[in-house]
Amino acid sequence: MAVPYLDLGRARDRIAEELAERWQRVLAGTAYVLGPEVREFEWAFAEYLGAAGCVGVANGTDALVLCLRALDLGPGDEVIVPAFSFFATAGAVVLAGGVPVFADVDPATLNLDPGDAAARVTARTVGVIGVHLYGRPFDLPAIQALCERRGLWLVEDAAQAHGASLEGRRVGTFGLAAWSFYPTKNLGCYGDGGAVTGPDAELLARVRRLANHGSEQRYVHLEVGTNSRLDSLQAAVLNCRLVHLEADNAARRKLACLYQGWLGRVGDIAFPDDPPGAFSVYHQFAVRTARRDELMAHLASRGVGSSIHYPAPLHRQQAMAALLPDPPDLPAAEAAARELLCLPMFPELTVAELDEVAAAVRSFYGGA
Repeated sequence: MAVPYLDLGRARDRIAEELAERWQRVLAGTAYVLGPEVREFEWAFAEYLGAAGCVGVANGTDALVLCLRALDLGPGDEVIVPAFSFFATAGAVVLAGGVPVFADVDPATLNLDPGDAAARVTARTVGVIGVHLYGRPFDLPAIQALCERRGLWLVEDAAQAHGASLEGRRVGTFGLAAWSFYPTKNLGCYGDGGAVTGPDAELLARVRRLANHGSEQRYVHLEVGTNSRLDSLQAAVLNCRLVHLEADNAARRKLACLYQGWLGRVGDIAFPDDPPGAFSVYHQFAVRTARRDELMAHLASRGVGSSIHYPAPLHRQQAMAALLPDPPDLPAAEAAARELLCLPMFPELTVAELDEVAAAVRSFYGGA
């Protein structure tokens, strides 16, 4: 049995009828930008998270940049970021005029290591971006304590963590938080989309202004902003999918539990740990193995999809070479880039398909 790494068509089919009705209303009303669908989603997503508000923007990268601009990131300001993440986490700092400072990740959780982050704070450090990698909350109590102790702000990169929580509180409500609704996300649209949430209504109002050319009133511009708005057609997709998010995340957690039970004692397979008190939503299901590339090739030969997230840590990316002529030694991030492989994980994945994946993994290690 062939098993796809991801099948977006199954999610599409579940909402096709409702989405057709919503899109027809958008087309009939011609409110293509900042229309009723956008306002409905912003209210509903803020309510779901327990946030002070939600600002829909064009994509997840813009969400990060707008967070940094709203916090007045200036030239030469340093921002601590984890070295193991998608490139946008660090790229947004550069785009906003700051300097990313790479910290290692915790070898167990693969999220930002609070101790290493603290060691990299200097007089020029103004903030920290923490990433809820693969849908697992980072160590918010430790990072928040660091920020309070050193007078830093905190931005949550929540692009992979729709619905995740820590000690009962949803991520995206601790600091300004950047979300991506790229189609592969737990809550994804049919193109690019993003949002900013958080607990501070005044900061969110500034994000909204910056996303609309610095304007709160037509043709009156209070500062230089940009054009980054969630369009109505994508908001309609998100309105259809948000009501399914809890059930989808429950399905992901069930699949993750099966994976852990069926692969927990196979070869050298290991899993990243969840932080204490975390409710993870498994945007990706990652396994660690020293034979990652061999295992990936074996799975492909069996018709099983897999993917590498991410093949190089951020401090080793060519785009950062000018900023880092002598990259730091960050062993946990570099080991993760060598060893992590993501297996099929999406809510519609069947138990039979997961069993096929597990069997393919076991066969690689000589099991039945």
